[in-house]
Amino acid sequence: MTSFNQLVDYQDTARRIASHIRRTPLVPAAPWALNDSGAAFWFKPECFQVTGSFKARGAFNRILSLSDDIKTRGVTTASGGNFGAAVAYAASQLGLEAAVFVMNTSTELTRRRIRDCGIEPRIAGDFWDQSWDEANKVAATRGSALLHPYADRDVILGQGTISLEVLADLPDADTLVVSIGGGGLIAGVAEAAKLIKPSIRVIGVEAAGCATLKTCREKGRIIKLENVKTSVPILAARSTEPINFDLIERYVDEIVVVDEELIAECAQLVWARTGLAIELGAATAVAAVHRELFTMHVGEKVVTVLCGGGTDGIRN
Repeated sequence: MTSFNQLVDYQDTARRIASHIRRTPLVPAAPWALNDSGAAFWFKPECFQVTGSFKARGAFNRILSLSDDIKTRGVTTASGGNFGAAVAYAASQLGLEAAVFVMNTSTELTRRRIRDCGIEPRIAGDFWDQSWDEANKVAATRGSALLHPYADRDVILGQGTISLEVLADLPDADTLVVSIGGGGLIAGVAEAAKLIKPSIRVIGVEAAGCATLKTCREKGRIIKLENVKTSVPILAARSTEPINFDLIERYVDEIVVVDEELIAECAQLVWARTGLAIELGAATAVAAVHRELFTMHVGEKVVTVLCGGGTDGIRN
């Protein structure tokens, strides 16, 4: 069973990583109304974050929490791309060696972000868990720190600092909408938000081709999906871990699923209406709001976390 965090843990994390990340703004979606519910809408654009996604928060907190002895042996990770880019950037900033594994389906943009930090990504597997197996082997051989992109307390604490910023900027926010891959982002965002404001509602969103946490919740236990076919590779975690599942079960009010064909459509719509280039993972959360996949009311203040930037959903 997960040992749950306290608000002070998130506050300490925010101070630890403050000089290494960007405090992203809260952006009103107006004059665009995402749907006809009468709610008011904001974006938390983590597409403006260093390396282009929220992952830098957790990566820096995890690496900064390592002992000096472990840091000398470097760090190793596997990711859909964004956590790998964040680890590569953090390692380059802190002067550490890093090995980063990504899936065959990772985008060229995320691979380029890793290369820009002086690290050549290692390609392994069609699914994240296959890349993770390779990362395990390398970490064991090198004695490096193995960094899990979502099932790690320090990573979760880092991601949860998003909620501290949102509720500092908009204390009367009613609902947070967050995409789900492995569950690290929503676990931290949901717990931190509920610790500050227990009445706030947290909605998780998954792509239909990889509805992992929705299925786990329905089964009442962690399961592993055998068949995953999604247009959103960064959300393509076939399973989750107890630390994420426990936090999501405790703090996430509802999980909804978006049809695959709507995701790129919403990425294009956000680009056309706001000029924000968001990755398909972020567009998944927007799609849930745009298509009203959960109940919203007149005057409700809804914040959608745009988890990262990219052009994979934008058509010329």
